[in-house]
Amino acid sequence: MRPVYRLDLDIVARNAEAWAAYAGVPVRAVLKCDGYDWGAPRLARALGAHCEAFCVADADEFASLRPHATLPIVVLGSIGPERLGEVLDGGGVPTIGTREELAICSEWAAARERALSVRVGVVPAAGWSGLDLEALAAFAPALADEDVEVELWTHLTDERRAPEQLARLQEAAALLRRAGVNVARIESAATFATAQKSADGESARIGIGLFGATGGTRVPGVRCAIALSAPVLRVERFPAGSFAGYGTTPLSEATRIATVRCGYGDGYPRETGERVLAVGMQYALMRARDEEGGASTPMLGPETDLDALAARAGRSVHEMVTAMGSAARVSETR
Repeated sequence: MRPVYRLDLDIVARNAEAWAAYAGVPVRAVLKCDGYDWGAPRLARALGAHCEAFCVADADEFASLRPHATLPIVVLGSIGPERLGEVLDGGGVPTIGTREELAICSEWAAARERALSVRVGVVPAAGWSGLDLEALAAFAPALADEDVEVELWTHLTDERRAPEQLARLQEAAALLRRAGVNVARIESAATFATAQKSADGESARIGIGLFGATGGTRVPGVRCAIALSAPVLRVERFPAGSFAGYGTTPLSEATRIATVRCGYGDGYPRETGERVLAVGMQYALMRARDEEGGASTPMLGPETDLDALAARAGRSVHEMVTAMGSAARVSETR
């Protein structure tokens, strides 16, 4: 007896459509970390008709996804010079930041008589790929000398700093255009920035939002795509003053409690709420519904607020969804 996860791919696809309608621009589905550990190939198959491109983190993820997708694939992180040709051959859009990388890409395009499109990042904070304004100014003449379309992008890392980061992106675009660079596209909108309408650009990069997270902002039509049901082991009635699990707060009234086979060892976070009283490694205690006492009970479904669940657990929603994907994968292999 184990909990059962299911990813509703129809909801994933409808979520992509809802994000595009809300943002007013096409969606680029972010499938990094093997689709948050839910399987990038199956997500790509479900989303192929509902977005304009996919995004991955690096050349390895590109190579893994390419056989399963026909849409363009944007590589968000840096790519070693030795793998740029592989990404370009596969219809990828690489992120570059050096003259050496530009030369490799230009030679590739000239040899095939094809147009060249690359991404250049404006670094928002330590740890992200991209260039600061000084490095970008030094790179601009080389970009201007080549027949290349540039997608200029950044990531808004902090809602409080978003105006500053957007201003830097616009300054970078103006700098490149003054140098004669063909800046064909600007992009800064990831899931939470898109939800808050605090971003700019001709597309929106939606990753965790495909599963139903929004950062707490209501986005019409976006629902939780993860379903989880757990076996009910027993239902018992406990008097007022009883303690649940490891809890230190006594029950204020007599309560029917269901013990279910699902805990943080199964990817469910250690959280408590109105219904969930305690979560251990393999078991959770929940206020029993009238119909419980049967084989299983739902713990996640379309109406679940993933952001609120993660907040109660003190975790990022990205971490939580990825942990659930890992747990689901392990369960499928047993």
